[in-house]
Amino acid sequence: MDLDHCTTNRCVNNGKCVNKPPGFECQCQLGFDGEACEKDVDECQEAGTCKNGGTCVNFIGSFRCDCPTMYDGTNCEMRRGRCSSNSCFNSGTCYQSNYNLYRCACPPGYTGSQCEENIDDCVNHKCQNGGSCVDGLEKYSCKCPPGWEGGLCSRDIDECQAGGVCRNGGTCQNIPGQYKCVCVNGWDGDNCEHNIDDCATATCAEGSTCIDQVGTYTCQCPPGRIGPSPCEHGGECVNTDGSFLCQCPPGYTGARCETDRDECQANPCYHGGTCLDFLGHFQCMCSPGYMGNLCELEVDECSSSPCQNGGNCTDLINDVLCSCPPGFEGKHCDLDVKECSSSPCRFGHCVDNLGFFTCECQEGYSGPLCDQDIDECLSQPCQNGATCLDRQNGYECVCPTCDANINECASNPCVQGRCVDLVNDFQCQCHLGFSGYVKHINHSSCVGNCV
Repeated sequence: MDLDHCTTNRCVNNGKCVNKPPGFECQCQLGFDGEACEKDVDECQEAGTCKNGGTCVNFIGSFRCDCPTMYDGTNCEMRRGRCSSNSCFNSGTCYQSNYNLYRCACPPGYTGSQCEENIDDCVNHKCQNGGSCVDGLEKYSCKCPPGWEGGLCSRDIDECQAGGVCRNGGTCQNIPGQYKCVCVNGWDGDNCEHNIDDCATATCAEGSTCIDQVGTYTCQCPPGRIGPSPCEHGGECVNTDGSFLCQCPPGYTGARCETDRDECQANPCYHGGTCLDFLGHFQCMCSPGYMGNLCELEVDECSSSPCQNGGNCTDLINDVLCSCPPGFEGKHCDLDVKECSSSPCRFGHCVDNLGFFTCECQEGYSGPLCDQDIDECLSQPCQNGATCLDRQNGYECVCPTCDANINECASNPCVQGRCVDLVNDFQCQCHLGFSGYVKHINHSSCVGNCV
């Protein structure tokens, strides 16, 4: 048999001991915490316990808010005064709590004792890639930097789709937030607009003239002189009978090694990658979603954790699929579902939270959806036999009335006199020569149905 660890109450401050072999657990009263409910919860450490400038004073197991002159309530959430047309701003609804206290139920997007403050939705914004947050009403927007677009600046603009970005045969390569031009031999610049001066590094002999071309140069020799070698691009010249032979380095071909070998003819790039031929080598420009020298590797888009708010990421080709938890939606689970849009609170104000909503009920109603009328007659407030009628946020007492008066003279109580019937009483008018007092017991003066 398991030992009952709660035989002696181990929980202090009215905590409830629950036996859970091989130990126990204390269920603490509000305001206490700890293994044995021995710790006082300092409610004043929680931000916003006392509103509207109230001062929080902590007590053992409780707290008190010392409110400014114009405020009252447990958390200084109510203003003093009566509801009027200008009590609550921005279409807030005023509820009179008692004769001289009211509170404002604010519409979505506003807060404050009079709904005067627009909630800053940019506090926990999700703008990406350097986008700046612009606050709105119950929402925000992202102002994206160049190269990015979309609601959260998460979508890269493909500048290469416009065409003609790279000049002189250059190939446009899109990269996150910008683009890059891969220029053919002989050109450089951001858009391949500049012809490289090959004569800057030329080695023409003294007295000869260098003539720049695209990707190469020629040396114009003075009269009576010829160049040192007819083989271009570092080719080795081999003398033969009556002629010569050029042995070309890798990447070049032709009688004088003047032609660049096109390594792209073998289609070395995988998964639709674009092959760019250069002098003596090649480069693969990969399709979106792939990487590697030959575009042989798939990019794991989930590695950057694009799914927010606990969403599960499934990697696709150049894309992701986010499975969102309850309360969130959107491409990256970045949008809070507006649970209040369906107006679920019947007699109250709906407060939208992250993933759920709560209802602030009007006076006289309760329940999760404020759809339950509080029966004020349950406490039997009406006295003296009155009937209680439940009303909205109150009750009405219908006092008993009678439809017939009992005739106390019917029993002829006056011996020597005339009986006069009264309400719940009678009076004897004695005959001449007689006097006296008739003792009687009062009883209900009503007969019939009391309503």
